[in-house]
Amino acid sequence: MKRLVGRIIGLAVVVLVLLVPATLYGFDDEEGTPYEPTSITSYLGDFTIGDDGDMDVVETITVDFPSGDRHGIFRFFDEADADDDHVRWVPRDISVTMDGDDVPVAVESQEGGRYTVARIGDADVYVDPGQHVYEISYTMDGVLREGTSVEAETEFYWNLIPGGWLQTIDDARLTVHLPAAAEEVRCAVGTGATDGCDVRGEGTTTLQVRAESLPAQTPVTVQVGLDMPTPPAGKTLPWAPELDQVLGTSIPLLAVILLLAAGAAGFGVVLARRSREADPQFPLMYAPPEGIGPAQAAYLVTEQVDEQQYVATLLYAAERGAITLDRTGEGWTITDNGGPEAWAGLDPVTSGIAHVLSGPGTSFTANADSVEDGKRMKAEIAAFESSTKDWASGAGLMARSGLGGWGTIVIGACVVAVLGAGIFNPFGLSALGLIPGLFAVFGIGIAASGAGTKRTRAGRDVWSRAGGFRRILSTPSAQDRFDFSGREELYTAYVPWAVAFGCADQWAAKYRIETGSEPPVPSYLGHTYAGVYAGSAVSSMVSDFSSTVSSAISSYEATQQSSSSSGGGGGFSGGGGGGGGGGGSW
Repeated sequence: MKRLVGRIIGLAVVVLVLLVPATLYGFDDEEGTPYEPTSITSYLGDFTIGDDGDMDVVETITVDFPSGDRHGIFRFFDEADADDDHVRWVPRDISVTMDGDDVPVAVESQEGGRYTVARIGDADVYVDPGQHVYEISYTMDGVLREGTSVEAETEFYWNLIPGGWLQTIDDARLTVHLPAAAEEVRCAVGTGATDGCDVRGEGTTTLQVRAESLPAQTPVTVQVGLDMPTPPAGKTLPWAPELDQVLGTSIPLLAVILLLAAGAAGFGVVLARRSREADPQFPLMYAPPEGIGPAQAAYLVTEQVDEQQYVATLLYAAERGAITLDRTGEGWTITDNGGPEAWAGLDPVTSGIAHVLSGPGTSFTANADSVEDGKRMKAEIAAFESSTKDWASGAGLMARSGLGGWGTIVIGACVVAVLGAGIFNPFGLSALGLIPGLFAVFGIGIAASGAGTKRTRAGRDVWSRAGGFRRILSTPSAQDRFDFSGREELYTAYVPWAVAFGCADQWAAKYRIETGSEPPVPSYLGHTYAGVYAGSAVSSMVSDFSSTVSSAISSYEATQQSSSSSGGGGGFSGGGGGGGGGGGSW
């Protein structure tokens, strides 16, 4: 159940990230209407609609440039239809000439994919002052639709001049060639208007529309009924335009992506399952496995080793008489009691902590505010963690499995890919992020601690016995009793193991309940905790020592961050129907 909830939450997060492009649809951070110095003296439009409903358009536009500070003009097309969320008006085969010659044209998408923009002109060249003629031709697919506002079977409803032109237009002459005789012809100038232009040709297949002295951003719209079967629509999609940057504009491609995402999820599940091990039986064990220390036992049970196991190992070495631990001022002092002889009978992981000392009688004090002590402890704990893992593999108890250490890297890369798809959306199809996203959600187990290793048969045997011992230390007395009668020393002997397993408080409570008295204070904690109840003494010592070490390491790491941030570098501080769109100069 917990895994299912985690996957649902993870999937929800992935979907929300990939929906970011939809929130940017139509977003424009520019305020107000941009300055437009040019004007259009003549706007000629020729619209030819075939029997199949496709329309070829030629716009011949004469633009007056009063000065030589402009590179050319731009023409943009609104892909959305205010009357139908499923329709996409996407121009194709765009070509442009200027004064009868070829001119550079860059076609791009803007505002979350809502607009197709043709930038006409050369960024390195300014247009000479005076009048220049631009001829823009393009094709729109499926511009006819079923009659809704007219009694005819089919209608043509279009902005012959879109309402986004920034220039004023002195004279507009527009010709529409229809595949059937025009019925119920209506023509309007301006948004929401119902008249204002001169239209001729009703009852024929050719309409002539004329309008004069159009202010900037003024559309000219026609609505015509046609007595003919409605041809297939142009580009339509089952989702709203806002989702185009998420789902794309190709249903087959989206289907392929969803299949790949499902495959990635399944592959992730398989890898995650292979990385998990079924728990063995944990029989009651009243003593720890022989020949290993508490850190090794805890690692075989949890596949984790950290600062807590280091502290437990220090306690174990102290309990065995190899060292003493004393609280001194703001730090902790570790003293070597007997040299090599005292360490000889200990396991290799425990004896390895002698590196922090220099021989019999020597000591090391870890002060909370010492940078050098923090540096030393950071290195010691890192070496301890490495030696514990090396011991497990060297002893044939652990073996690599699955992706090994690459699991975390792979999941991290998938997370980065999802964020990149959702935030930057380089391919205009953020749904691509579902492939790495679902792999990460369903395969997250390969990045879990220990996922890159697996216990061998011998390792599972030790795991079973160590887990059984942890069960004795951590479970309530009513379930698994431990006979402390006359054997109080067993409590203190097993404190390091309880610390390693993370159940020191439960171990103290077990003693307290079964004997009716407070547990004894381990003598190896030094004089600092003399006379203190053992339960609180052990917890306090572990917390205090860990806090001291963490503070020292933090002091050291702070110096590293300060050093790196002061290095080199540079830089600063820091209407309805189709045919929507317009243009301007740049």
